[in-house]
Amino acid sequence: MKLSLLTIAAVLLVSACAKPAATPEPYVSVSLADLATKSQLIVYGNGMGWATRYNDTGWSKNKNGPRLQRFISTNIDGEYVAVFRNFDETKEYGRATFTMPAALDAINGVTDLGYKFTITRNDEDTLIYTLSGLFTINLREGNSTTLYAGGGFATGSYTDDGALQLLSGSANYSGNFIGDSTYAGRVTGDVDLNVNFDISVDELDGKIYNLAGTTGSYIFNDLIISATIEPVSSFGGILNVEFVSGGVFSFGETGQIKGGFYGPGAEEFGATIRITDGNNHILSGAISGSLEP
Repeated sequence: MKLSLLTIAAVLLVSACAKPAATPEPYVSVSLADLATKSQLIVYGNGMGWATRYNDTGWSKNKNGPRLQRFISTNIDGEYVAVFRNFDETKEYGRATFTMPAALDAINGVTDLGYKFTITRNDEDTLIYTLSGLFTINLREGNSTTLYAGGGFATGSYTDDGALQLLSGSANYSGNFIGDSTYAGRVTGDVDLNVNFDISVDELDGKIYNLAGTTGSYIFNDLIISATIEPVSSFGGILNVEFVSGGVFSFGETGQIKGGFYGPGAEEFGATIRITDGNNHILSGAISGSLEP
């Protein structure tokens, strides 16, 4: 039977008000292909984007800004409705029905309110519970001016908190990074994630590495992940910069990461990241991956 994520959220809310069971039963997260029509896939990435006005003193880089807010599943495999909005200005950029592209491919379109957008998929063909990648949205009606905002997105069919609490010990994940840099264009790389599921610790660490841009000869530092598990099978924390001679980020600069676990037993993960040097360089994007065999 297909279950809506809205239904799941309602069940979790009722469960939170009741006395917890002595032995919680794990919730079996469904694959994306089995999502009920109109399931809501909320996107991680609040405040982790960039804009072509990044060096305009009137533009805040650290607020929500325009972003891809959620996907809504349809009754067609791989087809979703993307919802774009700006929470700072309570501005809607509209919706668009599209088919999720294959790994590292992109889809271009126009929302029902007339704003051009792109959605680019991360390198994640083997994932069945998780979606991640990049988006852009034009900030001008009618698209007469090229003025884009964008960032990473990560979402999916999440692991239930009860199921997550049944996991213990350590687990190792691996996957891929895709991002955009205001210096170096499109950036790709690898990611390793190490998770301790012991309820008294709930920590995860890892590294985003082998980062390479498509323009310029910039040397990217490895980014060290330090985060903790939060409610609703999510995690959040910081990125620390690993020193490298000539690195584009200075040692001591930090970024942010926010993501979640997906699948019945946290088989997959997805997250968005953002780091800036405080001036004109912003690197934002998404990571996703799965448990190592």
